[in-house]
Amino acid sequence: MGGGPHTYPRTVRRAVRTVPHYRERYAATGTLPPLTRAEAEERRHLLMPLGAAPPARREPGRPAAEYVDELHRALRLAGHRTRGLDVYEAARGLRDPVRAHGSTWRVVLTADARTDPYAEPGSPTGTLPEGPALVVGDPGTPCGPDHVRVARTSLADIAGSGPLPGSLWYEPWLGHLGAVPPSCGELHLGTGRVDARLIGGATVLTLLRSRLPTLVHARPDAAESFRPGRCPVHGTPILRRTP
Repeated sequence: MGGGPHTYPRTVRRAVRTVPHYRERYAATGTLPPLTRAEAEERRHLLMPLGAAPPARREPGRPAAEYVDELHRALRLAGHRTRGLDVYEAARGLRDPVRAHGSTWRVVLTADARTDPYAEPGSPTGTLPEGPALVVGDPGTPCGPDHVRVARTSLADIAGSGPLPGSLWYEPWLGHLGAVPPSCGELHLGTGRVDARLIGGATVLTLLRSRLPTLVHARPDAAESFRPGRCPVHGTPILRRTP
């Protein structure tokens, strides 16, 4: 569930037709079995459509505006206002600021950041401002008195402690997938971006807008602890922990 009624089958058909990884799997079994993170990292170059695959040693890159739009949608779903605020996201590497949706989107470096040893003195470090800002990151991300902290949690985190109202659902290899609106406390999927369904007793995710790489039936850690459902308040797709 998630996206329009035709979006998921169209994504699957395109994957089988154009992406080497899924062509191999479908030819061998007639199905598309779940894709784990380890397999996705090992076969990343085979998850690109034919004619678009970079060498295995290269990261394919992603337009910053597309990434910011994904984060903006997740923040709105979680009930956070961003217009007029600088938004900082904890990350392992810097990227140039992006102006979009009435905000400037920046990065603050995590403790395990990949810094450039050859950077010139005075190069940007992604430090936080003193004034108001919205900061997206893990519990250890630094925050000031005028900052609004937005927690970022994975499915494995949620399986252990339950959904945190106002938090974002984030898997490092899949991106921002949804959020937990305070009005219901349910784990919502990003509408139109993520499809969730059961395969082999575990929830698998298909990213409906991702082409580089193409991710069909991705299985995050702890996926066996969740089932797709509908929010009783909003009537939209959610994931619920199994009893």
